[in-house]
Amino acid sequence: MSEGATAISCLESYFGAVPDPRAPNATHRLGDLIVMMIAASLCGASNATEFALFAQERKQALSRLIDYDAAPSHDTLLAAAAPARPGGLPSRLSCLCRSFRPSQPRDARGGVA
Repeated sequence: MSEGATAISCLESYFGAVPDPRAPNATHRLGDLIVMMIAASLCGASNATEFALFAQERKQALSRLIDYDAAPSHDTLLAAAAPARPGGLPSRLSCLCRSFRPSQPRDARGGVA
């Protein structure tokens, strides 16, 4: 399995249950948008406009992981990240980010030491 396929498989297992808040005729797959947003975030992007610009300018690099004809607009990325549903993308991304934080030492009662 290629490096890209392994990465996508891990992300799909983590984000696979995320409900897609967009219209049924959406052009981009939700999983592809998630990959774009995560990659852009890791490179310093912090909003939908920056995510869209990243997807446009880094298409060649992203093509190792996903395939898309045209970069999504910032509106598309905003719609994909809509927090309207429980268990949606914003809450899953928050959980993912928390999992990367170093754990803090705990005292005997379970509190932060």
